[in-house]
Amino acid sequence: MCETCGCGHSDHQHLHIIIPVSGMQDAGCAAKIETALNDLTGVHATVDYELGAVSLLLHEDGDLAAAKKTITDMGYQCKR
Repeated sequence: MCETCGCGHSDHQHLHIIIPVSGMQDAGCAAKIETALNDLTGVHATVDYELGAVSLLLHEDGDLAAAKKTITDMGYQCKR
């Protein structure tokens, strides 16, 4: 088990990225975004609406562009 992300793999690299996101109104918005992002392959996400930020741990097969597209497709704006 990976000690960084908790997945079943033991030998892989991660890229940690924090993306400012605007448009979240409450914890419900954050939970919807987090669920959608965690459904993507190679992505482990934590969302904090109070900070207006998404924290991503991307495996080698994680796709940052797909994560950003998921956020914007849900009606939120990635500030970076």
